[in-house]
Amino acid sequence: MECPYAGSGRPPVIGAETLRDHAALRRLRESGTVEVSLGGREDGLMVTRYEVAAAVLVEPALRGEHPLAVSMRTGADEEACDEEQLFFLPTEEHRRLRRTVSRHLTHRRVAALVPRVQREADLLLAAVPAGEAVDLVRVFSRPFPVAVLCELLGIPREERGYVRDYLYGWVAEYGGASTVTESAGHALSRYLKGLIEARAGSPGDDLISAMLRQGGEDAELLREDALAAVRFLLVAGHRPVTRLITDGLELLLRRREHWERLVADPGRLDATVEELLRHVTPTTLASRYAGAPTEVDGAELAGGGGVHCALAAVNRDPERFEDPDRFDPDRAPLAHLSFGLGHKHCLGSALARAELRIAFGTLLARFPRLALAEPAPGVGEEPERRRLWLVLAPDDDHEPLQR
Repeated sequence: MECPYAGSGRPPVIGAETLRDHAALRRLRESGTVEVSLGGREDGLMVTRYEVAAAVLVEPALRGEHPLAVSMRTGADEEACDEEQLFFLPTEEHRRLRRTVSRHLTHRRVAALVPRVQREADLLLAAVPAGEAVDLVRVFSRPFPVAVLCELLGIPREERGYVRDYLYGWVAEYGGASTVTESAGHALSRYLKGLIEARAGSPGDDLISAMLRQGGEDAELLREDALAAVRFLLVAGHRPVTRLITDGLELLLRRREHWERLVADPGRLDATVEELLRHVTPTTLASRYAGAPTEVDGAELAGGGGVHCALAAVNRDPERFEDPDRFDPDRAPLAHLSFGLGHKHCLGSALARAELRIAFGTLLARFPRLALAEPAPGVGEEPERRRLWLVLAPDDDHEPLQR
């Protein structure tokens, strides 16, 4: 089929809205692998089919660096590293950072963290008033993953303002962000350096302490890597969970039969979480770069060129998933690509799954009659500023937890 953008003389500009527009992604998928411009800033090939994406993500020839990687750095002094820098570090730095995290962010550590994750969910939801419209993003879906990351890193409750100020402003999503200030990044950087120094002298059972205990390596390099790893976890580890809780809960409540089935049978939760990961696809893009000239799905790609997998399209490829636009927790289990694949597979996938199971499981158990607020107080806001407003039924069990 002819590309719908053929004849324009230049690659179509693909922005964040398009990457979540399933009708637009469907048209792109029908055209195969096509050249696009990401936000008008970076040209490359866009992949929208599952089979091609799965091959791209594990292809050794596509382990090259982002063209700007040479200018990226983890940062050591006062300047806080921004999100783009952390995702497109030079190859060796990126590998070292991933090794630093992957050695210690294990399934065993996540399992040990589960009771504390549950406690954070309970504390947040215990404060939600019954019978009133509440903004889910503000009261739960944004603070919850941030609190979990703080527990993972061993950040004391009274010191978490540094993290919240940074994440709620610098890389916030779903509106309500504070104004980004240079001081918030600098304050976080100084705080984390001090925390890492303190853990080097007096380690605990947290992830930072574990990363600093690696033997046979230069102590100063270990501290720099730990700082970069913590920043990476903070910017990458909260937004997908926030989006999945927000969009996933709205889906379950608008298609009420799915919520009611979960209330009646919580054993369906794991399958529901996996289908939400496929259907919502909280992270939209996975990119790879050619180390040398190569071919992708019949298209020539120059050395340094990028291949961008549109994960929301890939996860709804009809060649892979039957009736892909239908939300169906009972569908035969097939691997989605929401956590990527290959050498950049999401390091926090086990933690994210644990957070999602606890978030939805706690909401189901505490508020089985949870409902959308109609009309929502946020109606009329711009789409990107949309919030999810809910009402807890007054007769739901809502006794404050005893601590």
